[in-house]
Amino acid sequence: MRVLILNPPHPAIGSRIPREQLPPLGLLCIGGPLLEAGHDVTLLNAELGPLSHDEIIDRVLKHQPQVLLIGHSGSTSAHPIVAELTRHIRAIMPNLIIVYGGVFPTYHFYDILRQESQIDVIVRGEGEATVPKLMDALERGETLDTVEGIAYRSNGQIRETPSATMIEDLDAYRIGWELVDLKQYSYYGGKQAVVIQFSRGCPHLCNYCGQRGFWARWRHRNPKKFAQEIAWLHRTHGVELFNLADENNLIQRIYNKQQQQRPLFLYSVTLYLNTFLYLYGVKCL
Repeated sequence: MRVLILNPPHPAIGSRIPREQLPPLGLLCIGGPLLEAGHDVTLLNAELGPLSHDEIIDRVLKHQPQVLLIGHSGSTSAHPIVAELTRHIRAIMPNLIIVYGGVFPTYHFYDILRQESQIDVIVRGEGEATVPKLMDALERGETLDTVEGIAYRSNGQIRETPSATMIEDLDAYRIGWELVDLKQYSYYGGKQAVVIQFSRGCPHLCNYCGQRGFWARWRHRNPKKFAQEIAWLHRTHGVELFNLADENNLIQRIYNKQQQQRPLFLYSVTLYLNTFLYLYGVKCL
């Protein structure tokens, strides 16, 4: 299917550095598996610019996707923008399938589907496995009740399928780095930068944080593969700064049970207290 992934512009959710941006890691994590499944995938990052609503709508019209997949890093702060944008897009493209995912829609899927009739499907939780299955069902014209981890409308009723199985192997789905021009992204004084994630989830139950409910238990990538990806991004694409997006980013050593509890280190990077990684002459595994 021809899929357009959209990262909408949204208000800042914290400290931001003017005129500098980081690539939307969450959407790249969805784009990689879609590419692997053979779909025609394009990512439109409207945060670059940022693009106006009219510019976004014009690009969607020119692209003529079969599916518009929307997600964002801003989550709650971006939802009003997503709602407004999709209303305008639906009015112009009535046959377009609009899919919405992220933390906010995961927690509020029922209210969104009740209030926003232009939204067709909401992906709940992790999307790497769910979204390709959803695209396959849509392409084949199959019923969506076989796709775990979504919510949608059927005959005017909101339907919720069983939650998708938590992804155990975070290295099983590749990141679609080729969907963006990495030279467009910089941070902290113009250093070419990306967002990376070594682990997901957190073992703690802080009452002010919703990440435990979204990511479930704590899991991590293979340290060697993670270090190799950092080295590849640095050597091949010139990335200098890595923004660590882990929910629990103070864990610096991971014990591998298959290696008699010996600590595994990402020994070629410096981990700053502000959770940013900056490389000097990387020599990864």
